[in-house]
Amino acid sequence: MVGRELSAADHPKKEVRAVLDRLVAQGWKLCKEGHWGRLYCPCEGRCLTIPVPGTPQNAGRAARKIAARAALCPLPDGDPRRAP
Repeated sequence: MVGRELSAADHPKKEVRAVLDRLVAQGWKLCKEGHWGRLYCPCEGRCLTIPVPGTPQNAGRAARKIAARAALCPLPDGDPRRAP
């Protein structure tokens, strides 16, 4: 992680902000990097990073893409955040 930590409330689009709020509550870290920010997964070794656009053309699509990429995180079997 390079940049300072961001709050999900800093994002200008409400659709993306809602997804970021949920992921940060699950343990993801949101840092200032790139054009707006980057999410780091909560796994040991930071296995997955997701770029977060600041001004997406379609905020709903950007939010769905972020959520879909976050679902690919390989959390351990015993982790309560893992989807059944």
